[in-house]
Amino acid sequence: MVEVETFLRSADGEFVRVEESRIPPLDNDYIEGAIRLVINGLEVIGIEEWDYVDQLWCYIAEMVTKMQSSGYAETYFPDQPIKLSLQAAGSRVLVTAKSGEEIKVASTSSVEFVDAIKAAGVVFFSEMSELVPDNSYAEAQRELSG
Repeated sequence: MVEVETFLRSADGEFVRVEESRIPPLDNDYIEGAIRLVINGLEVIGIEEWDYVDQLWCYIAEMVTKMQSSGYAETYFPDQPIKLSLQAAGSRVLVTAKSGEEIKVASTSSVEFVDAIKAAGVVFFSEMSELVPDNSYAEAQRELSG
């Protein structure tokens, strides 16, 4: 089972689900938030790994496309030394997050993973297009719909 939720960090430091956010971010260039990715009960990344969430979503959208074409993709978080990687293994995908000495690894169905990422990404970019209409997320949206 793959669960994906996105949170925006409010001015007071609280994390609010993007679907419930009604106040635009303070800085449209550096939108703070977090992606919570849980695979088969293991939280691979979560609130503790908050960063510039719109940039991270763009990276992840690109990763999914690359993993589907070449079998492997990796990225670092925009402003932290956290490495996220995707490795195709037959009909499954191995998702790894490495932060310092801590490594979290989970395996799941590639189809289920890609479907969950695409669905959550579409929701995120749709909500962000309303909250921050000056920012364009068209390229990332194309990556997720392809």
